[in-house]
Amino acid sequence: MKYSLQINNRKWCVSFYLPQNNGKFKQKQLSTGITALDNKGNKINKRKAEEKAKEIIARFDGLVDSEFANWTLDKCAEFCLEQRKTKLSPTTYFDYQNALKVHIKPYFQNRKPIRDLKARDIEAFCTMLVREGKSAKTVHKMLGLIGPAFRYAEKNDFILKNPMNVVDKPSKTRSETRYYTAEQLNILAKAAKGSYIETPVILAMVLGLRRSEIVGITWDNVDFENRLIHIRQSVVTGDSSILPKGTYKVIGEVGGRRKREIILKTMLKTDSSVRSFTMNDALYNYLKTLKAEQEVMIRETNAYKDFLCVNAVGTLILPDSITHYFTKLLDKNDLPHIKFHALRHSCISLLANNTAFTMKQIQDYAGHGDFLTTFNVYSHTDDSAKKTEMDYITSCFTDLFGGSDEE
Repeated sequence: MKYSLQINNRKWCVSFYLPQNNGKFKQKQLSTGITALDNKGNKINKRKAEEKAKEIIARFDGLVDSEFANWTLDKCAEFCLEQRKTKLSPTTYFDYQNALKVHIKPYFQNRKPIRDLKARDIEAFCTMLVREGKSAKTVHKMLGLIGPAFRYAEKNDFILKNPMNVVDKPSKTRSETRYYTAEQLNILAKAAKGSYIETPVILAMVLGLRRSEIVGITWDNVDFENRLIHIRQSVVTGDSSILPKGTYKVIGEVGGRRKREIILKTMLKTDSSVRSFTMNDALYNYLKTLKAEQEVMIRETNAYKDFLCVNAVGTLILPDSITHYFTKLLDKNDLPHIKFHALRHSCISLLANNTAFTMKQIQDYAGHGDFLTTFNVYSHTDDSAKKTEMDYITSCFTDLFGGSDEE
């Protein structure tokens, strides 16, 4: 491919003609990033610019013949999702597939190929989502699906410049994590008694477990003799084919419009997620009673007889069901709305606000992989603690606030 070196904004640029699909040629000029003029206006670095120009031209050779470069963005994004699906959880992969189907494919499938897309095209998509009322978090999720397609194209020299590098993304407003105080948790515990999700709520409040961890507990994980409860597995829904062999077992299926497998995973989120708790009398007695009730219950299926979290007829209570019924439970009892996962946050926050426990102890209890996660996310202070701190600070400035009235 022929090219010429030119100077633009005091930089060496390479100018060349790129063949188009219609047989015509389109001129392109790209900066080498190399300074072309010194302070006196003399040309410099031309040999260095020649080497860089050859490198650029080599990357563009054959670009027009690339099948991937001629795909529309939705097809590229779908291809890249399949390429990296083994790095995702089944739930995340299922959600991404749905996002592609609902948002990305309808917008991009009949538009220009990825090689011709500019930053303004992606920004127009973002604007459309915002106008439809989608949150900044949702927009960033869509960009998280689109981004790998452009990175793949750039890495394999199908495009030279990644437009995602200059896309203006909507700012994500960091919402304050809402959690319950000890008093609110006590009210919730009473409200949950006898409800469909009583056991998941109790285990989340007391042990600070994730939804998938709660559903994954089986009775062989409960050692009554040594008063231990082990967290060794989890239950998720989605596509099991993306998981490594030997790390899961399909134990059922979710029907309906969005069919999914029910998957028992023996590989948890992190190595630190595998942990054990010593049961106190309260939890020991609760689980003893629960087991006794389940042993005499009339079941519609024995498929889930080994699991703690089953409904009145022995069917497994799935993570999505926990979220659904938790919202209804809060509405019914006029409780402040929080996410079910916030019960984990509430539990660990209670520990973090008690000086009797070290951050290392709390980290182990939460099953975090590193200390900073525990410290940054779960170290809250309540209002009374803030007042104590303020009392100390103001006591240091007697000239400003005056001494004590009791003198």
